[in-house]
Amino acid sequence: MKMMTTLEKVRRLEQYIAADSAAVDPVIYMAIDKLMQREITRLLKLKTRLADQLEEFERTYAMNSSDFCTRYESGEMGDDMDFIEWAATAEMLKNIENRLLLLKMESDS
Repeated sequence: MKMMTTLEKVRRLEQYIAADSAAVDPVIYMAIDKLMQREITRLLKLKTRLADQLEEFERTYAMNSSDFCTRYESGEMGDDMDFIEWAATAEMLKNIENRLLLLKMESDS
C-alpha cells in the first residue's frame, strides 16, 4: 500500500469533515488546534533565533538587514561567506514570518 503524504492526509481529513462536520468527533478539532499551536510555537522559537542571528550580523557590520539585503541583491556586497549566510538568514526569517501569518490566519478563523 502506498504511503500517504501529509498533504494527502490533510486533504482526506478535509473531505471527511466536509462530508458531515456535525458528526465529527470534537477531539479531531482539538487535535488540529493543538497541532497548529504547537507549530506556531516552534516557528516563533525559530523566528527568535533567526532574528538574534540577524542582530549579530547587523552589529558586526554596522548595517541593518534591510539595507544589507538591498545592497547584497544588487551585487554591492560581494560573496563573503558571512554575507551569504546573512542573506540566507534574512530569507529564512521572511519565510518563517509568512508561514506564521498563514497559521495565525487559520487559528483566528
